[in-house]
Amino acid sequence: MKKIFSIMMAAALVTTTFTGCIEEIDPQNSTVTEQQAKDAPGAFDNFVQNLTSNLSGQFIYGGDSHYVFDFGYPAFFLVRDVMGQDIVPVGTNNWFDTWYQDFTYLAPNWARTQFPWTLYFGWIKDCNIVLNQANAIDYAQPIEGREAGAGIAYALRAMYYFDIVRMYAQEPYAVNKQALTVPKVTEATTIEEVQHNPRMTWDEAFDFILKDLDTAEKLLASYKRKDVYTPDVSVVYGLKARTYLEKQDWANAEKYAKMAQDGYTMMTQEEYLSRDYGFNSPNSSWMFAVTFKDTDPNIVENDGDSSWGSVMLLENGFDCGYAANYGGPNVIDRHLYETIPVTDYRKNCWVDFALEDLIDPDAEEIPADLLEALGAYSDYPERLYAAGVDNASYGIGGLSVKFRNQAGKANVKYEAWVVAVPLMRVEEMMLIEAEAAGMQNEGRGIELLTNFAKKRDPNYVYGGHNDAYGNTATSLFQNEIWWQRRVELWGEGFATFDIKRLNKGIIRSYEGTNHIEGDRFNTTSVPNWMVWCFVNTEAQYNESLVVNPNPVRPSGDSEEFVW
Repeated sequence: MKKIFSIMMAAALVTTTFTGCIEEIDPQNSTVTEQQAKDAPGAFDNFVQNLTSNLSGQFIYGGDSHYVFDFGYPAFFLVRDVMGQDIVPVGTNNWFDTWYQDFTYLAPNWARTQFPWTLYFGWIKDCNIVLNQANAIDYAQPIEGREAGAGIAYALRAMYYFDIVRMYAQEPYAVNKQALTVPKVTEATTIEEVQHNPRMTWDEAFDFILKDLDTAEKLLASYKRKDVYTPDVSVVYGLKARTYLEKQDWANAEKYAKMAQDGYTMMTQEEYLSRDYGFNSPNSSWMFAVTFKDTDPNIVENDGDSSWGSVMLLENGFDCGYAANYGGPNVIDRHLYETIPVTDYRKNCWVDFALEDLIDPDAEEIPADLLEALGAYSDYPERLYAAGVDNASYGIGGLSVKFRNQAGKANVKYEAWVVAVPLMRVEEMMLIEAEAAGMQNEGRGIELLTNFAKKRDPNYVYGGHNDAYGNTATSLFQNEIWWQRRVELWGEGFATFDIKRLNKGIIRSYEGTNHIEGDRFNTTSVPNWMVWCFVNTEAQYNESLVVNPNPVRPSGDSEEFVW
């Protein structure tokens, strides 16, 4: 049998008898028969554990090919964020620049297009297997003792579909509520149905996702998890809040965002800027996360270079890593950085662009005043300098220290990269609550927003961050919310989602920009490369699939935008 003929067909095979062929066509790692899985002691629990254990740390797409971006769910944070303007994949060797500027390779016949489709429908298949094993087919009551496992599967399946619905939708929901999104494959879908499987409209997708979340909420009502690496009912509330926000159901978005916050608190300044635990360890604000383990293939193989730490962490003291040593850091957009007031402590997550003036290209050593200035950001100032100047031939302005090495392990190969990554934080829920409240009663929303913002910047005054895009699709209030989301959630995978949700354009070309020359594109609406293409195999085997147009790269830099 051939390796893979259709990821959606493979995802539908949970409704048939498993055979020895499943290993050849399954994009994940199932090798047992259906009956073996049902009969083996502890097998169901292993399937449930697999739902979260393969979210990070595994070479799912490339196997032993060791693609640098093949490290799981957090890879899509960067895939999405570099498509816009807030993250710039600079340097001489950045593996995410395809999604930033090489849009030709996002067409249906390229590997980069296969990558998200393979991972997402592989994860969906894993959820469908668990639901099948729990006899929870078509929302039936699961087998006694398997309710929580089925609830986790429903919650995660909803999360995955909500992601891909937003990425593949022809148009934003705010523009066209009947725009096509993605086909649906569940634990009850047959091979025959997959071959004639049309894309859901936005409304159909919302109905499906919310039904999964309603079921998950019921099944996880009394479930007590051991850690934040498995979703519980608070995460279900958070997923509902995200979904209702997208749907512009403001009352329900506010309701569930508020419910999701119960038991969590905002990160303090000390937690946010910690040089030991900054965004590498769960704390009281983290609702859901993944973690890389020292036994993960992404850590122990390929020198650990195919990992989140390799592409996001700058302080390691060994000669590995794309961000630190190979010339591929990811930095903040200069304009976004410069809109952050000095009284907002989040500004300290990125190196000040003004320090570029202290670089002396003719000096044999790093100037002492520059080392001292970089010491305000890191215990390893010389490593920041080397990452940006020596290795990336970029500079230092905008280098990120938001995400840190594992506490006390910056010099330990490769344990420095055994870190956790947040998938949901209470701060996101607070901003959803504020936006949803404000879209019903602006005064109430402004009050919630101001209370939030003053915890980051005691001098915050509402109204100071209107984006000046000339885009009337959103109000001053939503622009203020958006600005807070861009700063607070930088690098956490929300940039493209928000651009599409708010029907924004992007601005990379402006005076003083740090975007890469030749890739300084400005658009007045959602750029077409943010509408992902389907891989060729799906169009070949699904006769009802209406495909998206190929992405188009602008012909050159745009005229500089004047803020």
